[in-house]
Amino acid sequence: MKLSRTLTQAIDQVRSAVPIVVLGGLAAYTWWLVQSVPSGDDAARAAVPPSIPDYVLADGLVERFDATGRRISVLRGKTMKHFPEGDRMVVSDLHVVAQDEQGQHVTARALEGLYQGDDAVVNLLGQAHVVATPVAPNQARGPIVFDGEEFTLYTDARRVVSKKPVRVTSPEGVVNGSSLDYDAATGLTQLGGRVSGRLQQNRAVQP
Repeated sequence: MKLSRTLTQAIDQVRSAVPIVVLGGLAAYTWWLVQSVPSGDDAARAAVPPSIPDYVLADGLVERFDATGRRISVLRGKTMKHFPEGDRMVVSDLHVVAQDEQGQHVTARALEGLYQGDDAVVNLLGQAHVVATPVAPNQARGPIVFDGEEFTLYTDARRVVSKKPVRVTSPEGVVNGSSLDYDAATGLTQLGGRVSGRLQQNRAVQP
């Protein structure tokens, strides 16, 4: 009789402990579930790694306009890969045109280009070729041409800069330099480092 009473008390204690054990198990499962499900930001970062583009355009086109609605630059590419990290776009077989209100323009081609979001700066990489129309009154003398492996083109200011060797071809001749800073608005060309080449000046024929 005494054994039966002891057994009954033990069973009652086990029954009273069951809800606590169940609640503890549910709490542990809930904590595991919360830790296992990524947040919205984590999911977005995991979905698109920085080294993988989030979209790719074939024969893409990017146009920029000023406050008045005038188109100031056009950028085309065989492929355009957009990377969310830094909002950068890598363009293959790049072709870009930048022009001012008077119609003077700078055109550029390169094997590859880097365009940084809404920035007006385009980096030209690989067999870069830039042609700029001269400012008045030198327009009739022909354009000035820049060839090199790397240029930075500021489309708003129509400025061409390079820290790598460059060849400049103009109606006056051909000049090579170690660096370049060209301002299309003023027509001023600055070559740095070791400069070499040959310039010719058109002179009137004396009788």
